[in-house]
Amino acid sequence: MEIYLTKMILNPNSRRVWDDLGNLQNMHRTVSKAFPKIEPDKTVPHHLQKTPRNEFNLLHRLDFDSRNGKAVLFVQSGIAPDWSFLQADYAVRIECKTVHEQYSNIANGMRLLFRLQANPTKRIGKSDGKADERFKPSDERKIRRRVELRTDEEKIGWLKRKGEEAGFRLTDARIKEAVENAHVHSSSKQFGRRGRNDKKMTFGAVVFEGVLQVTDAEKFRESLKTGIGTGKAYGFGLMSIAKSPN
Repeated sequence: MEIYLTKMILNPNSRRVWDDLGNLQNMHRTVSKAFPKIEPDKTVPHHLQKTPRNEFNLLHRLDFDSRNGKAVLFVQSGIAPDWSFLQADYAVRIECKTVHEQYSNIANGMRLLFRLQANPTKRIGKSDGKADERFKPSDERKIRRRVELRTDEEKIGWLKRKGEEAGFRLTDARIKEAVENAHVHSSSKQFGRRGRNDKKMTFGAVVFEGVLQVTDAEKFRESLKTGIGTGKAYGFGLMSIAKSPN
């Protein structure tokens, strides 16, 4: 298993950078161009199509450095990216390294610092009386819509459940789902457009930071590789880790 991680400091004076920062779909396209193109198979349903994201375990995340105000793009992939197509003024600096050896050294019981930008949601149906009416499925379409979680307790609860599936637990859990060593930072809404009808996409971006403990190293490595939660094509799901000092 090879995993590459690119760190790209974006140029705030680049017009193309601002185009990408303002539209999640634009950023998705730019990141995807660094990998081999996959032609769509018209015989396969849309949700089963092969894409650079699912074929190469492509994940990305935008961070904003509060010290200098610069945007930093992280891109993780199962093959080496080729950034030569970028305009010369797009990035101030681009660094790419392998992280699979670091992931291979993960063991059960290990405590790690983490950072994750996610889109915590839940599916709702007609039986959900608390759900906003505009999100409920019609009689004709039995589709359960996703809605974002509102409170910090709900968001931490979402991450705890994901951790159970992904081979980790949040440390120092308190009652009411609060976790001492996990912090929630709600970002502003993130937007994009897609499809022939220029359909608007809206995501509630949440950044989780804190300390976790690995409970199943194999599952955790797989989760690091494939991402956590929904919206992976649009900048969600990439978890960064580092050794905890404690």
